[in-house]
Amino acid sequence: MEIKTPSPIEITALVGAADQRPPAAFSMRVGGWQLWVGAVFSVGFIVLVLRDVHLADVANALRQVNPGLMLFAVASFVVTGVAKAARWRMLFASRQKPSLGRAFSVLSIAIMLNSFAPARLGELARAYLIGEDGVNSKTYALGTIAVEKVSDLIFLVLTLSLLLSQMALPDWLAGPARATALIIAVLVPLFLLLAWQNQLVLRALGRLSGRLSLSWGEWFLQMVSRGLESLQVLRHPRLLLGLAAWSALIVALGASTNYIVFAAMGLNLSAWAALLLLVVLQVGVAVPSSPGRIGVFHYLVVLALSIFGIAKEIAIGYSVVLYLVVYVPIALMGGYCLWREKITWQKLGEAAATLNRLGRKAE
Repeated sequence: MEIKTPSPIEITALVGAADQRPPAAFSMRVGGWQLWVGAVFSVGFIVLVLRDVHLADVANALRQVNPGLMLFAVASFVVTGVAKAARWRMLFASRQKPSLGRAFSVLSIAIMLNSFAPARLGELARAYLIGEDGVNSKTYALGTIAVEKVSDLIFLVLTLSLLLSQMALPDWLAGPARATALIIAVLVPLFLLLAWQNQLVLRALGRLSGRLSLSWGEWFLQMVSRGLESLQVLRHPRLLLGLAAWSALIVALGASTNYIVFAAMGLNLSAWAALLLLVVLQVGVAVPSSPGRIGVFHYLVVLALSIFGIAKEIAIGYSVVLYLVVYVPIALMGGYCLWREKITWQKLGEAAATLNRLGRKAE
């Protein structure tokens, strides 16, 4: 199971402009070039996946699927989403927490946008929508999402370390693993500095903002202050323990979805294989692809299963089943939550435009 999300660096860079009012119009050209680049990558990976493959053997593998276990895997994926919503809700430590249902709805919409929209707008829309209730600022919400993504990266590195104690990772995975560890080595001290020395940071930025106009300077400091407020969770051991516990549970649930699909396909693979597949799909988020990750998702699954000697045709069949287990619920839950929250595509467009107009002061 994998969910495509922007990196914490991308999210943190947007913290200065999250509370702006939407413009009157929105251009759907956002992410247009990414769409074309992603489509090229997807087609290329589809060609790689299907090269020298006997489709009859793939169809035969698909006929062996246990429908009951497949539904159980879907349930595991949905429970993972609930756990993610509960973890995000916990991060609103110094503000009023959204209800679990509200957090799950907004998160489901964000996951759908990340999965099917031509640009990675899901997390930005998540901050915008949760801030629409007037209780929590959009900037504060972006900060909680940044903390969440750093936690995900930390547990990705920990999972890789655990896997290294059990098996030798291939070179194509070891390289990205080292890069991820390097990012964590930079981000964790930075976030701790921002959390524990926030007043020092604000004073330094205050001197910088003094060079701007009075209204600009006040607005800039207000936005930064709200963003730093969301990092206060890092100063409370109990909340940090809760964040770690939820993050570990989310990793376990993600691996369990992969493992249940193994069982549904009749594959005798261990939980370590399920965990490795989860890591490969998470690291593979960086690969450009068309909306829905068609081609790239399937190639990564085939590549991961090849480590365990699974025939390519069977691995392709597994990738098709896992894709349905993950992306059909994403589309259905996201669509339902859009309807339940009474959110139109126009409103999502306004959110995207608002959060992409960096450096524009709120009116």
